[in-house]
Amino acid sequence: MSAQGTLPAARRSRAALTVAVAAVAVIAASVFAYYSGVRAGAVHELLAATPSEARRIAFVREEPCAAGVCQTLWMGTSREDAAQVGALSPGRERCEGVYWAKDGYRVGFLINGYQLRVFDAATGKSVTQVNLFEPDATPTSRIARGITFSQNGAAVTFDDCPRHTSGCKSGMAAVR
Repeated sequence: MSAQGTLPAARRSRAALTVAVAAVAVIAASVFAYYSGVRAGAVHELLAATPSEARRIAFVREEPCAAGVCQTLWMGTSREDAAQVGALSPGRERCEGVYWAKDGYRVGFLINGYQLRVFDAATGKSVTQVNLFEPDATPTSRIARGITFSQNGAAVTFDDCPRHTSGCKSGMAAVR
């Protein structure tokens, strides 16, 4: 007597599926590594600002260096003619804002959230460096925000804010 009936379908090889998934994973990892390397190895602009009444620009560039990641401060009438006016200590200093006087005469770079480094826009020379408040640690638990130069550039007003919560208070500092 012969046995008749339906036979179960032949199993598709799981090996082919495993190979396809592995190939897709390798391609995805390669693409991610390539773009991560390009971004990490490139010089890029971190912050930039322009004054409201003058044709100038100030910006911060960040790039890999022997000590890790280095930031440099730049100023000019355009990105093309900008000159480096300062460099920050890698691992210890970080620029967190760029602020212009309304007339474009002075620019301030906010370092570590509390220190303002002020430069003359015409010469690119450092004018002063002032702590807007005393730091309590590095990084500080507070940060200066909304820095505004006075009309004659001799003082700045700012908001002294907790870094991770609300509750800012007003502050003022002389910069000459």
